[in-house]
Amino acid sequence: MKRILTILVLQSAFFFVFPQKSPDFRALEDSLVALRDRVMTVPDEETRISLNEDFMTMLEGVLNMPNSFRHSWDSARNFSVLTSPDNNFKIFTWHIVKDDLETENFGFVHVYNEGRKKYVLYPLYDKRGAIDYPKTLVGNHNRWYGAVYYRIIPVKAKNTTYYTLLGWNGNDIFTNQKIIEILHFNKEMTPIFGGRVFKDFPEKVSRVIFEYSKNATMHLDYENQEFLVSTGRYNPQTRDYDYKRQRCNMIIFEELIPMDESMPSVPAFIVPESSLNQGFVEEDGKWRFLKNVRGSNPDKVRAAYQHKNRNYYQVQ
Repeated sequence: MKRILTILVLQSAFFFVFPQKSPDFRALEDSLVALRDRVMTVPDEETRISLNEDFMTMLEGVLNMPNSFRHSWDSARNFSVLTSPDNNFKIFTWHIVKDDLETENFGFVHVYNEGRKKYVLYPLYDKRGAIDYPKTLVGNHNRWYGAVYYRIIPVKAKNTTYYTLLGWNGNDIFTNQKIIEILHFNKEMTPIFGGRVFKDFPEKVSRVIFEYSKNATMHLDYENQEFLVSTGRYNPQTRDYDYKRQRCNMIIFEELIPMDESMPSVPAFIVPESSLNQGFVEEDGKWRFLKNVRGSNPDKVRAAYQHKNRNYYQVQ
């Protein structure tokens, strides 16, 4: 019965399309949203997987239609649709949760191929379990470290534009992950994930993976921040290092610390510390790591200073 309902949804969607001269992408988007809602709510894992296959097939069909790239997808929910700021590509990502609470991610990269004079669609299948060294891997869409992305930040380096993707991965029953992924395109316009663009980071990585307790929430975003950076000069009067104030757009995130010092390397016992911020700032086409960032929101309205008279104690 569930399978029949899914087929009816697909048929009703395409009913709006074929009789018309141009596809009704709004109707198709609504049908995709309805199908995606069922994927998220149906209790049976086998049915979720089956419905997810239907969703991916239908979305692929829609994206292969003429003029589909122009559609805004502004009513999409339960799946992410991001358009690069230069309008060169769109990336679609979503996830399903299995009965053991393991998360599997899926997606498409939709990009214009100048040589072929057409838009090309690259499917994304989560290969996390098959990647031996995920932090250093640089590979095409067939070796994708899955995530659901919510931000694109382009960074230009010489003749290449690296698109920095911020994403979330539900991972498993014990941990969540936040990802800083790097995407660029080769001469054939094939998507390449991972890039050597991180500078001064403690590890040599092609992507940054933060893994932390399932019970915690981590902030990772691209924001205009006013922050303090150490000058490296020690001040004997304050018995501390001097800081200088800077303001710029940066990737900012909370430092991860262990809940229990006896288990410093167990991700299920690692949590973000909101008072300790770190970040990346763009510098000559690379992301330079800042270990100690005292971030503050420059747009926050501060209360005006009001002078108050002091009441001195007087001996009677």
